Amino acid sequence: MTFSGRFALSLIQFAVHQGCSPEELLALTGQSVEELGREDGKVTSTTFNRLVEKGVAATADVWFGLHAGEYLNLSALGLIGQITQSSSTVKEALDYCCEFAALFSSPIQMKLEKERRTYKLSIIPDHRWLNQSGSSVKQIIDLTLTFSLREFHALTLEKQAPLAVHFPFQQPEAIDEYRRVLNAPLLFAQPTTALIFSEEHIEAPVITSNYSLLRLLVAHGRERLAEIEGESGFHTTVKRSIINLETSEYPTIETVAQNLNLSLRTLQRRLAEEGYTYSQVLEEVRRESVLRYLRRTDINVNEIAYLLHYSDGSTFIRWFRKWMGMTPGEYRREALG
Repeated sequence: MTFSGRFALSLIQFAVHQGCSPEELLALTGQSVEELGREDGKVTSTTFNRLVEKGVAATADVWFGLHAGEYLNLSALGLIGQITQSSSTVKEALDYCCEFAALFSSPIQMKLEKERRTYKLSIIPDHRWLNQSGSSVKQIIDLTLTFSLREFHALTLEKQAPLAVHFPFQQPEAIDEYRRVLNAPLLFAQPTTALIFSEEHIEAPVITSNYSLLRLLVAHGRERLAEIEGESGFHTTVKRSIINLETSEYPTIETVAQNLNLSLRTLQRRLAEEGYTYSQVLEEVRRESVLRYLRRTDINVNEIAYLLHYSDGSTFIRWFRKWMGMTPGEYRREALG
């Protein structure tokens, strides 16, 4: 059983924010920031458990997981976040969250089920993981619970409270922090950890929905992540970070440095050691994207310009002509024969 290296890195960043030593936490993983930040970076469940246990002990915070769920930036979802924001309904978006849950943590399954006039979003830990470290499991389930609720709020653009929150354990003495963060009736001794939502809220449209963009993002996101598998080098780590952080615009070098837990100067130096600048890596990402898009007949030039964050189609065409010596349309005709 494994967890995403990026998930581990996000947890480390939260713990450091709370006063923990980054060196000690990284030492527990046996990996560097760059290795954890790779798209295929992983840590074992036992390593992840030790990371959580260290964070709880070092911060003396019994609500470590719950507070981490409040702290972690939703942009950590990267392309998955774009996919959910482009979904037609909250239900479709949450279905995508369930589908991609294993990318973050193989021991955690998420399931969305309809029950009469409500929907139940269950968070189900693997029993083998439970046997490894029950205390760590509880912290990470709390984190997942809180993060899922925040994603729901982002989709609805309102802070709609769930109808109830279920916990599979007996009610503890202290539950005030659960009440503060979750803002819903708490039911204990239930079959699973779950958020219960009204049918109305889950079947509501997503304000930012865009079917065409959703279709492109789902397909293109998988292509982009698959394409760079097996590549090596620090510049590839930076490319992965750019792809993961990309939302309505490309991330700045400062944002990427922060995501990789590096100083700006260190990131620039390590790229220079491989003969790159940040602008060159960003341009590489952009060029790989545009050539891939132009080989698809279902996307017009204006849509490609939008996906590549150009203000309009004419600006994109001028950039492409300067680069390739021909228009995007001419390139497409040649590429497709």
